[in-house]
Amino acid sequence: MRQHSVANTGMTTHRLLAVLETVIYVTVGVFLAVAAAFLLLGTIGDLRHAWHEGANSVAIGVLVLDRILLMLIVAELVYTLNLVMHTHKLSVTPFLYIGLIAVVRRTLIVTASIESLPASGRALTNVLLQLGLLSVLAVSLSIAIYLVRRSGDSDDPAAELAQPLDGQTA
Repeated sequence: MRQHSVANTGMTTHRLLAVLETVIYVTVGVFLAVAAAFLLLGTIGDLRHAWHEGANSVAIGVLVLDRILLMLIVAELVYTLNLVMHTHKLSVTPFLYIGLIAVVRRTLIVTASIESLPASGRALTNVLLQLGLLSVLAVSLSIAIYLVRRSGDSDDPAAELAQPLDGQTA
């Protein structure tokens, strides 16, 4: 009788933790959706402001590209969250993509800031050093993505989601 009680307690604890895990994932998903909505509204407001202030087209283009890349990061986080919720497995690939998008975004911002720097000096050296390090990071993340995809990782949760259900053909 005592052994049966311990087994029930273990199952109850497991169910409670599973429910808690789901609540946490849903809460994070809601916060990501709210962040995406604020990001979209902020982008629209900033574009209106830039337009009325007479900002040049390059500045407006950089603003739009920056916000698009930031929205892609949020979208990739939502995708990763959805993947984890459905498969209960964590994959490295989405995080590599998030990192690569973040590097491209930062490279864009740093490159756009070069116009306002003096032709020489410490500030220019720092920006060029940062661009060099971002380039190394972009190449490293690209190689990591290539190696992960090439390895044909059978534990990749994204591959499980892509499989047809109930023996259906794709």
